[in-house]
Amino acid sequence: MNKFNNLFTFFFIFITILFFASCEKHDDHDHDIVSNDGLEARLAYVGEGYNEVEVVPVVKSVCYFTEWDKEIETPISGLFEYYDAEGNWVASIDFGDGTCDEWATKTWDVNLFPDYPSGSEDFSVFDYYKDKKDKKDKKDK
Repeated sequence: MNKFNNLFTFFFIFITILFFASCEKHDDHDHDIVSNDGLEARLAYVGEGYNEVEVVPVVKSVCYFTEWDKEIETPISGLFEYYDAEGNWVASIDFGDGTCDEWATKTWDVNLFPDYPSGSEDFSVFDYYKDKKDKKDKKDK
């Protein structure tokens, strides 16, 4: 009977440890965060038939982000401009001045896009994935 009690105690402790370990929460920095190089914003203009011109080549750097406690290769500068078939400026995407951050800026002609009267918007160059399946699903689209 003593062996049974020892085995039961061991089993109970093992299951308890396993249960609490599986209930551990994962922080956001456990997720995959990768640069998309502003691809969605760039494709939106090209998809509308505008010509993309790389005015300043994109420069990337490995940047450390404290909020995720990780280093991520990030576009830190570069400039794309978009023109219509007649050569008129339509929009720009500016990746910044060399500062390590996740933001790029879209600027557009408000006369061509009156539904967006601000003429400018900052957007993140990162995609966030909760797990590898999310990342694969996004690539497959």
